Amino acid sequence: MLVTSKEILQDARVRHYGVGMFNTFNTEMALGVMEAAEELRAPVIIGTAEALLHCCDLDLTFSMLKCLADRARVPVAIHLDHGFTESLIKKAIDMGFTSVMFDQSELPYQQNVDNLRRMADYAHQRGVSIEGELGHVVFDSAEDTGYAYTKPEDVADFVHRTGVDALAIAIGTAHGVYKEVPVLDLERLRAIRKVTDAALVLHGGSGLSDDDFRNVVRDGIQKINIYTDVSFATSQAAHDWVAAHDPRIENVSVKMREAARDAAIKKLLLFNCQGKA
Repeated sequence: MLVTSKEILQDARVRHYGVGMFNTFNTEMALGVMEAAEELRAPVIIGTAEALLHCCDLDLTFSMLKCLADRARVPVAIHLDHGFTESLIKKAIDMGFTSVMFDQSELPYQQNVDNLRRMADYAHQRGVSIEGELGHVVFDSAEDTGYAYTKPEDVADFVHRTGVDALAIAIGTAHGVYKEVPVLDLERLRAIRKVTDAALVLHGGSGLSDDDFRNVVRDGIQKINIYTDVSFATSQAAHDWVAAHDPRIENVSVKMREAARDAAIKKLLLFNCQGKA
C-alpha cells in the first residue's frame, strides 16, 4: 500500500512509535526489509539516496520499490534520501516518489530556507512529502567536518518558513561508521520537540545502542534512517556463504535477503512500530 511519509509519520506522532527508513537500492535488501515490515505488521519507508545512484539508477530503483509497495500489506512510502540538487528532486517527485529529502543543510540559514520553500511548494502541489535538515549531520568522509547541532530556537521559524513536513535534526549522530561511541543530546531533542509539530527525523541511526533508539523514540523522533547496519549485515552474509559453501548467485541472494530481513526486524522492534500497520 503506497502512501506518503507524512501519512505514516503523523500516525507515529500520535501513537508514539518510530518508523524505519531503509535505503534499499538492490533486490535483496528491499525484499528483506519488506519481509520484516510485513512480518511485524509495521509501516515502513524504503528508498535510495543520491549518493547511491551509482549502484542503481533512479528509474530502476523506483520501479523495483514501487512494485514492492503496491503489493505490500502494510503502508509503504518511497523516499529519496539526501537529494542535493533541484533537478534530481524534481525528477524523483515527477517519477512518483512519495517522499523526498532536499538536503541544503551545508548552506547558510537563509539559503536553506529559501531553497526548501520553493521545493516544498513544488512537492506539495504534487501530493509529495518533503524533508529538510536544520543543523548538519556529517557524512563518513574526511572532507565533511562541519557538524552543526540543531538550535531549538531556530526550529519553529525554519519549519514555518519552509513548509517542510519532516525535519532532520542534529543531536549527536553521524552518517556511516562511528569512530567513537556517540553521545546523544536528548535534552536538545526534547527542547526541539516542544516547539514544532513537524515529524522529527534522526539520521545516522546505524551504530546506536538499543537504549539510544528507545530513548529518541520516547523523546519525540518519528523517523529513523538506517542504511549501514543493514548494508553490512547483507554483504557479510554473502561473504560468509561464499567462503563456507559455494558462490552460486541464487544461493548467495537468498542469504543476503535473510540477513537484510533479520537486521531490519531488530531495528523495527526497537522502534516499537510492530502491529501499527
